[in-house]
Amino acid sequence: MISFGVIGSSIRGGNISLLSALTIPEGDRPQRLQELKEACGFSELVAVFTCNRVEFYYIADGDEPATGRRNKLLDFFLRDNPQVSFEPSDIYCHSAFRALKHLYRVAGSLDSMMVGEAQVLGQVKKAFSDAREMGLCANQMESVFTEAFRVAKKIRRETPLGEHTVSMVSLVVGEVECHLYGRDHSIIALVGVGPMTEKLAAHFKARDDVELIIVNRSTDRGAALAEKFNAKAMSITDFVNHAPAVDVVFSATAAPHTILGQQEVQALLANRDSDLPLLLIDLAIPHDIDATVAEMRNVVYRDIPRFRQTADKNRRERFKAVDQAERIVDIEVGRAHRQNAERQFRPVFASALNEAMAYAHAGLDRLFDSKLQDLDDSERKNLTHFVEKLVRYTNNLPVSALAEQADTSHGSCAMIAGYGCVQTRAETNIDTEDPSANRCARHEGRSCVLDGKHTFML
Repeated sequence: MISFGVIGSSIRGGNISLLSALTIPEGDRPQRLQELKEACGFSELVAVFTCNRVEFYYIADGDEPATGRRNKLLDFFLRDNPQVSFEPSDIYCHSAFRALKHLYRVAGSLDSMMVGEAQVLGQVKKAFSDAREMGLCANQMESVFTEAFRVAKKIRRETPLGEHTVSMVSLVVGEVECHLYGRDHSIIALVGVGPMTEKLAAHFKARDDVELIIVNRSTDRGAALAEKFNAKAMSITDFVNHAPAVDVVFSATAAPHTILGQQEVQALLANRDSDLPLLLIDLAIPHDIDATVAEMRNVVYRDIPRFRQTADKNRRERFKAVDQAERIVDIEVGRAHRQNAERQFRPVFASALNEAMAYAHAGLDRLFDSKLQDLDDSERKNLTHFVEKLVRYTNNLPVSALAEQADTSHGSCAMIAGYGCVQTRAETNIDTEDPSANRCARHEGRSCVLDGKHTFML
């Protein structure tokens, strides 16, 4: 029996020390992940590392429960790090179709801190690509992740989940691009050298119609960042006293007081010969730009509350699309149930198909020799083709019916839902809101779809 599962922890649990302990530095990953794979008995492994989550997707042989694999993974990371404390709820482990649904939701950005965040899919794709380059995964994992990517794209294509921006970087970029739309050349001043400045500089660096100026109190740090993004560097003093003809000023420093007041903004306006208003964006706390500049003519002022208002509105629109996206995930997991069941059942019915086909040919031969002697070769060929098609169709009906049963009954079967069979697992007290964790089709008076040698594990 082959099992697919995931073990992970996210920032939702609030245990930052555990999240840090499970994170492997990028340079150490090839060796450490290979060691982890061997220690836990995984045949294939894909590790996802982001600032919000650490997850280990695995395929393993044997029937060891997911909790056993989770314990091995924790021993691997924490045996030399006993000071890390955690509760059972800080780490999750899912298997089978429950793990598959989790992967679909992660790739589709339904499990993100910011629902609909576009960059999550890219992070999952990179994790899979890295695992393949390290030789950690092969065909089975590729099949699983390829489907996850397809589902994520389907969510983007068929729902408005990604249409409403909620991240601060995307909102700022959208504001600037909208402001500069149609201009042949623009100058953007980025005040400060923090993470937000770098993200904006990286975005606008690729545009030939934009000139960047990095403004900072420390000329050395400003110059280093300017060199990285092919920009001009200025000190705050030079920027204020020798105001260039900028079209946009973005500021996000840690200064304890305002950097630009009405007098400095007036100097910026005086140096411009454009009829385009000057866009001032202030994301600093406390403000870098005096909020009263919003009252000045030919100035457009934006600050954190304004962007938060837009983000909240967009977030409400996104949540309207979540139900659609969750429905797509459920349909695709059901589709995986049916496909997996068909793969399990079809070999059983192959011999029955051969026998039925042989019986049909024997019957046709008797008819051709007795009651249908007048048929020519073309008519006999057409009749034979119809009978063969009918035999294949009727033989496939029980396969489809059993596959459909596997799909519709998974919510009432702990084993298929990925918790382990209620009748065989040692621990039945699972802390989860999922009602299928302790449900059993046989206990409810129905036939068990797991009877015999068929197991619905990916």
